[in-house]
Parts: sequence; C-alpha cells; structure tokens
Amino acid sequence: GSIFNRRFKTKRGHFSVGVDNDAEASQRGVDLVRTGRAHALMKGNLHTDAFMRPIVARGGGLRTARRMSHVFVLDTPAYSRLLLITDAAINIAPDLSAKRDITQNAIDLARAIGIDTPRAAIVCAVETVTPALPSTCDAAALCKMADRNQIEGGLLDGPLAFDNAVSPDAVRAKGIVSAVAGQADILVVPDLEAGNMLAKQIEYLAGAHLAGVVVGARVPIMLTSRADSALARLASCAVAALYRQWQLGRTGIE
Repeated sequence: GSIFNRRFKTKRGHFSVGVDNDAEASQRGVDLVRTGRAHALMKGNLHTDAFMRPIVARGGGLRTARRMSHVFVLDTPAYSRLLLITDAAINIAPDLSAKRDITQNAIDLARAIGIDTPRAAIVCAVETVTPALPSTCDAAALCKMADRNQIEGGLLDGPLAFDNAVSPDAVRAKGIVSAVAGQADILVVPDLEAGNMLAKQIEYLAGAHLAGVVVGARVPIMLTSRADSALARLASCAVAALYRQWQLGRTGIE
C-alpha cells in the first residue's frame, strides 16, 4: 500500500489504521480491543467469516466464558414492541448448551436496551413438546433451566410456534396460558437458517428496521449485511453503545 495507507492517522480524537487486506483489517480491530484502544468492533465491507475469524479464535483475547451469538433487533410497524431474534448469523446448529448461552445473551442485550424483564419465546414449528422435533425438547429444557436459575433476568416459555409468540389472538384461539405468549420480546430460533430467513422476511415483507449485534464477547460487535442500509448500521451502533454501557455497569464482565 501507499505511504498514506500505512500511516496511523488521527483527527479529533479518532484514528484510522491503513491495512492491505480483509484479514489484516479484522486482526487489527481485535488488536485494538485487546490493548484497550477500542471498545467495540464493526463489520465493514468484508465477508462475515473473514471478520469473525480472529474474533472467535482461541487466544485472540475477545472470548469470554460464554459462547458468542448474534442478535437482530427489529422495529416492526406491525408489532407494538422491539423484537429480538437470535441466533441468525453465528451459530449454525446450536446444541442445548449453546442455546442456553444464546438465550442468556439475548436477555442481557434486551435489558441493556431498556427492557427490564424480557420475555423470551423459544420458537419451534409447534407449541407442544414433540419427540420427533428435537427443537421442542430443547425448548422445554431451556424453560426448566430458567426455573433453576441457569438462565436469569427474563421470562421464558417454549416451545411456542411463531404465531403463539407474537399474536394475542392466536394465544386466545389455542387456549395458551403464558406470561410470554403473544407478547414476546425475544424469539430464540432452533437454528441459523430459521432465524436468518425469519429476520429477513420481517425486514423485507413487513417493513422492519433492524440492527445486528454479536454479544458474548468482551465488547459488542456490530455485525450487519453488506446490503444493509446506513440506517441499519447506525442503529447497530446505537444498540452496541447501550450494551457497552450496560457491560461497564456490571462487575467482572471481562
């Protein structure tokens, strides 16, 4: 690269670092966090795999005891509250242990953005525990884990079908009694494909605005699609800033 690209540029307290490729850009971001010079990371015009590789690497300095997971935060005209969907970008086919961390991460983020007692719906294709659908068994187990304080800070119910999670009419029609059903703040999906399609359907067909953040690391990580608008990126920054403030207010977060 040119001399300019290799220089360390500073202006009004902000600085830029010239790099030659995507891998170097991601690594420099991780290095800045590890040395305390940055307190969040944001994905730019590069592939998610290249961006996340040094972040999730063992010994990279950003991992915590909890698994990292992605949360979409959606503002949807058809829904009366913010809706969080997880995990739609990082964990492909999470097992029960991973789903526990995914759920806890989403509850933490919801609290950070002002939802005092988040309602988390563990969504599946049906609302009954069905051995032929392993995700429903995981949903029931997650709810029992919440009963035993293995998941804290929110209310859980599941399995719940999507309509039961967000529609009071569907809840009444099916006779479901629940503190979560029909008014969920968080949808915990069974796998990445289900979550990714659900979030993008709501965005493109229901006119939702969204933000995307990875939590469970030492710092918040803003993770958006290269096709996302400037508004989505700005919203992701706002969510990440609130989460970072919440992190700093806790003891021993790092």
